Amino acid sequence: MHPSNGLIERIETHWRELLAALEGIPEEHLLAPGAVGTWSVKDLLGHIAYWDGEATARVRRILAGEPARRPGEPHWQRRNAREAALRADWPLDRVWSELHDTHLALLLALQEAREAGKTIPRNIIAGCTYEHYQAHRDDLHAYREHLGR
Repeated sequence: MHPSNGLIERIETHWRELLAALEGIPEEHLLAPGAVGTWSVKDLLGHIAYWDGEATARVRRILAGEPARRPGEPHWQRRNAREAALRADWPLDRVWSELHDTHLALLLALQEAREAGKTIPRNIIAGCTYEHYQAHRDDLHAYREHLGR
C-alpha cells in the first residue's frame, strides 16, 4: 500500500465530522464572539480555511520538488492573528465560500500527489487538516453545549 493511501479518506472523514458539528447553529450564533476563545464561529471558519490553504501550498511545494515549509514562516500564533484580522470584516457567505474553495483545492492537490506517487509526510499535513478539524470539532461541540443545542 502506498503511504499516502488513506490520507484523503482520513481528511474527509474528519472534515465531515467538523461540518456536522456546525449543523443547526443559528446564524446569529455563528457571528457572535466567544465561540472559541474570543473568536466567533465565522472567525473559526476563516481560520480553518487559511490552514487548508497552507496545507495545499505545502502539497504543491512537495509536488514541485521543494521543501514543504517555507523558511522564515512566522510562528503559527502570529499567522492566526494576521489571518483573523484579514477576515474580520468579511461577510459570512464569503468565509463559507473560502472554506469550501480551499478545501476543494486541498483535495485536488492531494489527488494530484497521489497520482504522482508522492508521499505527503504526516507531520506536514496532519496539523493543518485532520488533527486541526478534530480539535475545532471538539470546540464546536463545546460551544453547542453552551448554547444548549
